[in-house]
Amino acid sequence: MADVLNDHQRARLDDYIDSTFVQEDDALRWIQAEATRSGLPAISVRPYEGRLLQMLVHMNAARNVVEIGALAGYSGTWLARALPPDGKLHTLEKNSKHASIARSSFVRAGVADRVELWEGDSHTSLEKLAARKPFDLVFIDADKNSYPAYLEWTAANLRPGGMLAAHNAFRSGRVLAPESDDDRAMLAFNQLLANDSRFESFILAIGDGMAVGVRR
Repeated sequence: MADVLNDHQRARLDDYIDSTFVQEDDALRWIQAEATRSGLPAISVRPYEGRLLQMLVHMNAARNVVEIGALAGYSGTWLARALPPDGKLHTLEKNSKHASIARSSFVRAGVADRVELWEGDSHTSLEKLAARKPFDLVFIDADKNSYPAYLEWTAANLRPGGMLAAHNAFRSGRVLAPESDDDRAMLAFNQLLANDSRFESFILAIGDGMAVGVRR
């Protein structure tokens, strides 16, 4: 029988991954600190999840990337830094305060020239963005109730071989026993992705779970 890690062991291993494989610089640390100072919700990806996103961009040779949910620009900085000089990250944020902080973050991180921030309703922005398809990678980290709609948009606008990544696939374990509408929406999204013949899909069991799919 395989050993089961307790919460303390998982936390120590998370720290081990960060210290071994992740190199946060001053700009990334500033973004997290600024998010805290500004009272933004503590829902950003962890450093090792940012590093994972960066590797997915490299593995996919992505040049045209969409991020749904910019928050303070932390995950967007990881994504943008993996792009080639002529690559573009389109990041969407409906909250004007969050968008303002994200813009400052991208400037501080030196990636503003590779980022286009779309402020406003994400569904409206995605309708406009469809004209820029095909996309190489789409990262979803926003309102959970819209994840199924984001999946449909991604399937329609991702190139064959392109990749989908969706944060919070585990909802801190609550997908096993949903307690809220967000938990139930995430569970529904996971099931939709798993059964969608347009994608080869899986959940990477890192952090709060990263659902990934490759467009057939």
